[in-house]
Amino acid sequence: MRYFRFLLVLLGIGCVSLHAFTPRETFRRPIALAWTEAGLLAVANRDSGSVSLINPSTRQVVGESVVGKRLASIASLPNGPFLVSVDEQANELLLLESVDAKVRVRARAATPHSPVDVKVVGDGSFVAVASLWARRVTLFSIQLDSPELRQVRVLDLPFPPRFQWVDPSSRKLVLTDAFSDQVAAVELPGLRLVSTRSLTGHNLGGIAPSPNGKELLFSLQSLNPHVPATRSRVFWGSMMQNGLVAVTLADLFDSRYPAGASFPRMRQYPVGRNGQGAGEPGPMLFARDGSFLLGIRGTGEIAMGKNLNADWKRIRVGERPIAGIFDANEKHVYFADLFGDAIRVIDVEKGTFSGSLSLGPTPKPGLVQMGEALFHNSRLSLDGWYSCNSCHTSGHTSGMLNDNFDDFSFGTPKRIPSLLGTAETGPWTWNGLQGSLTLQVRQSLATTLLNGERKHGHATHLDQEALVSYLFTLPLPPPLSEARMEPPNDLVTKGKLLFSKLGCNECHRQPLLTSPDEYDVGLHDEAGVKEFNPPSLHGVSQRDRFFHDGSARSFTEVLDRFGHPDGGNLTRKQLDQLIAYLRTL
Repeated sequence: MRYFRFLLVLLGIGCVSLHAFTPRETFRRPIALAWTEAGLLAVANRDSGSVSLINPSTRQVVGESVVGKRLASIASLPNGPFLVSVDEQANELLLLESVDAKVRVRARAATPHSPVDVKVVGDGSFVAVASLWARRVTLFSIQLDSPELRQVRVLDLPFPPRFQWVDPSSRKLVLTDAFSDQVAAVELPGLRLVSTRSLTGHNLGGIAPSPNGKELLFSLQSLNPHVPATRSRVFWGSMMQNGLVAVTLADLFDSRYPAGASFPRMRQYPVGRNGQGAGEPGPMLFARDGSFLLGIRGTGEIAMGKNLNADWKRIRVGERPIAGIFDANEKHVYFADLFGDAIRVIDVEKGTFSGSLSLGPTPKPGLVQMGEALFHNSRLSLDGWYSCNSCHTSGHTSGMLNDNFDDFSFGTPKRIPSLLGTAETGPWTWNGLQGSLTLQVRQSLATTLLNGERKHGHATHLDQEALVSYLFTLPLPPPLSEARMEPPNDLVTKGKLLFSKLGCNECHRQPLLTSPDEYDVGLHDEAGVKEFNPPSLHGVSQRDRFFHDGSARSFTEVLDRFGHPDGGNLTRKQLDQLIAYLRTL
């Protein structure tokens, strides 16, 4: 029935009332796509909190409904006019109903903090919601008669999740790390964590099953910490690689390996070549005949091939293709272009760019909008190999090490810091060498992105001003204890007092929990430098790697194994108190 209605719309005789519609002027920022039962393309818009409906036969927006504040994902339920979406800002799961050219909210349910992805499980009786800063995945049941959304189970994860994949049997759930290299295998419907494993990369852009159904592919970037950011190394793609990694489901759900272990076997498919990088590979789609499409987010391109091993054709389509979906007969693919505020259409049979569907008028971009687009633009770097977002994913951090010239040396890789809240916590660089955020941005453009080495399109002073303006808008993440709504307890109070008693506040001073000075904490880099600027502890509960070299992977390792500060020698009780307090930062 659903497919029949879709064909009716394609023929222009559908049951949907395609009345005249005039969209309002606003920034929408399309981020996710789904088909309605009536064959309309539903577009979840991040910034406007709306769902746009598009008639694919006329390529016109026929309706737009505001349903939330900041949408992050959307999916259609089978056999009915219902969709589900998540509101990242309001922390809600939404049950939506598409009727004619309108979408209305039928039910809402509170979710753990910052839901970023929703996937339908089975026949649509359940959905899985991934919550970024709460580091949780939640299973909700759906009752359409009432209608009602009800939380069934919650699983804490060891990393902040972003993408999810559910197998056709609805017995397996896979989640990816939003920033770094972790992936989790979870059994459904019990939400049992089977394993967490490590991929050879970060800044994951999508998950897709292979045509044979035995493997999962992940699109990602891979930063080599031992290769300096010099022209020759970037040009040949040896510093930052872009591509796909395929792992078997059997390996992924093998619980015999320790947490965080790498996979015993992986197949890799590089994307990009010298002179033509492919910064930030993203959404992947396989047609029934095995042909393949890949959105390259950073360069605004689509790569196409008859299969994974064939030569890929690259087509420039817009600014940032962040999500893609086939039509019913797989003749066209629709890609959501985040910064283009449009849907880009690819003719699969011809292998060509078929046109654009505007979502409506937008205001003139200001410095913040320009800065966000530049931050995610790989074309700002030499040959398009990577963007600012490649290492500072979503403004945060991949947690990896990078050997750039920010410390005025090579051969001394440093951990990539988070930029969330960074505008107020100078000086910058691990050595505290830069007292101006504007000058730091200028230096990063010149020596890390090698913008001056590009053949054309060098960053201007306006570009630098826009990037700095965008950085000033990046808020701190919520503390982990707040995101999980953990009640206050005596451990936190005692940990805060102990923090001061031990002198931690001498380096991490209030109110910013940092200082402009450098300190010897018992570590040194490859050049023998022993004094480093302490990073702010605001947001520290949402970080997973610590010190300039990333050598500590937990608060316990920082305080106990590395004896920070002043040699450690803390009791188990004191460790628990300090860790409880740090979870509130």
